[in-house]
Amino acid sequence: MQRAVIISGGNIDEDLALRFLSRKPFLIAADRGLKFLEAHGISADLIVGDFDSSPPGFIERYRSDHPGAQIRRYQPEKDYTDTEIAVTAALEMGRTEIIILGGTGSRIDHVLGNLQLLELIADRGGTGIIVDKHNRITLHRESFAIDRDSQWGKYLSFFAWGGKVKGLSLRGFHYGLDHYELGTSGSLGVSNELDAKTGIVEFTEGQLLMVESAD
Repeated sequence: MQRAVIISGGNIDEDLALRFLSRKPFLIAADRGLKFLEAHGISADLIVGDFDSSPPGFIERYRSDHPGAQIRRYQPEKDYTDTEIAVTAALEMGRTEIIILGGTGSRIDHVLGNLQLLELIADRGGTGIIVDKHNRITLHRESFAIDRDSQWGKYLSFFAWGGKVKGLSLRGFHYGLDHYELGTSGSLGVSNELDAKTGIVEFTEGQLLMVESAD
């Protein structure tokens, strides 16, 4: 899988981000995410954004200090967020696994927009993952298994995304389901746990958003 990591402008946990970046992925900085990379002496393969949330003159100074940097600058009055521009660029470059760091934070509107980017990535045949210190968020369109040794945290929550999820069965979980129709209202899917070493998630129709949480 061709991986890209996007550093966006939300909350970035230093230890988590540096752990991902130590693997030397293809790296895209979206607007304020560039500040984090600059502070740690890390170069991005691509920089995109309108830079309206960066300090005045920051991008000009960066361009002067890094004349070879690939920078795509946009007007603030645009149709897409900087993170979506970064995701689209990664997809156009053939990256099929896209990890978004800094995709959560105090701006709930941006968080919701980033969740919708998981669907955009899936529509283009890729896999999107939003990660922060406490959560890993993925979108699934077919049945899958999750292993206790590889899960992000103790808690797992499931949400119907974009419509009902039909025939949902959860096996190996503390709260099981058997061919259940999960709708888009209510909180039934929140805060489950694995009882078995491996949990099986099966469904016949729909999109399932999974949030793995370490609290």
